Amino acid sequence: MPEFRFEGRYPLRHTDAFGGTPFVHGGVLLALTEIALDAYDREAGVPSHREVLRFQASSEVRYLSPLRWDDAAIVRLRCAEVRPGRLRFECEVAAASDGRAVARFTHRYVYVNAQNGRPETPADWQAIVRAIRSFEPAVEVLDEDAARAQRP
Repeated sequence: MPEFRFEGRYPLRHTDAFGGTPFVHGGVLLALTEIALDAYDREAGVPSHREVLRFQASSEVRYLSPLRWDDAAIVRLRCAEVRPGRLRFECEVAAASDGRAVARFTHRYVYVNAQNGRPETPADWQAIVRAIRSFEPAVEVLDEDAARAQRP
């Protein structure tokens, strides 16, 4: 697997525990990956929008071990694929105390028009692609023809 380009550390003291145990609920880990993605955008210089927004289309997760609420989470992520109006990110959440991987996520995003709810590629799409490629030169970038050829 290629190296993660972004890494952020997040305390867990104020999160929900799982069923009264000393462990963090899995939903918190999902939320941490979204918080990390916002920080990734700022660090990479990805333009933000108000009319056409990036929405989570799907997420897959593989939980590997529990994470204690009195630990901290290290969230690593990288953009794995860019196609017109769509992004795929791979994330890893690790325990700050010992570096052990806790969960691995794959998130797929689509840009959506905030007024009509339909998928739409932002007008500044090339600026988004340039920012991501500049931050992560190894990212796979598919153009419209290649993306169409891969659709079932």
